[in-house]
This record gives sequence, C-alpha cells and structure tokens, in this order.
Amino acid sequence: MMTGRFLARVLEKAGCACRELETPSPGFACQLEAQADEVVGLVRIIAANGFFLESISAVDRLKEKKMDGLYLFNHYEESQRLMIRIEMDRSNPVLPTISKIFPGALWYERELGEMFGIRVAGCPDTRNLLLEEDAKFHPLRKDFRGRA
Repeated sequence: MMTGRFLARVLEKAGCACRELETPSPGFACQLEAQADEVVGLVRIIAANGFFLESISAVDRLKEKKMDGLYLFNHYEESQRLMIRIEMDRSNPVLPTISKIFPGALWYERELGEMFGIRVAGCPDTRNLLLEEDAKFHPLRKDFRGRA
C-alpha cells in the first residue's frame, strides 16, 4: 500500500517523512519512527487533520533490551492507516500522554502501564484495569513467568 497524497501532505506539515512498509499486509500506509518528545506535537497535527486513534500498544524486544510504543491512527474519509513507533530503553520505558488530544487514549495508556510496565508521563489516571491495584508484575513483558 502506498502512502496517499493526503497522508503525505499531513506528514509534510508535521515535518516528517514516512517510511514505506515492506509488506502491505498489516494494512498500514506507512510507519513513522519518532522520539517520545515528538509524539504530542505530531499527534496534534494528525488529529487536526481528521485522523482518529485506533489503539496504542507496545512490543517488548527482550533480546535488544528495548520496547516499542505503537500508536495506530486512521482517517475516516481517506482510509490512510498510520503507525507511529517510539523506541524506548526497556529498563525505563516512558511515553507522553496523548489523552488530552484523544481522551480515549487514557484506557490504552493505563493498559501500557499495567501490562508492559511503561510509564505514561502526564497520564491523569494510572490505575490498573484488570490486575489488582498493588500488582508488581507486567504480564505482557517477555520475561514474565507467572505470579508466585
């Protein structure tokens, strides 16, 4: 899937260049690689141009001692799916909140903390969604071996 003109124009406004994905099977027009401190500004531009948040998730790359924060967006009219990937150090993964831009992001941000141990700076609610409030484990980390 090639980046559409609409998406290319939006990314140009943000000062970004899109990296075409090698395989179209994920259904994304492109993937951006950004730094955590660039996310909020980029998301503001994306939101102002009619994109909506599909989800936020993460990938634990245990062997590389890294984690990736993944922000997935789409546009209702243009159908241009966009993934923003933020690489983080696994020992202290931190992402900024985007819940002031997309209020629904709060649920995903809470899940990132609970399941991956990613701290979301500025998140107004960090309570667990599924685990006990005092849980000291993160079940979606690749080194998780179950509760004792």
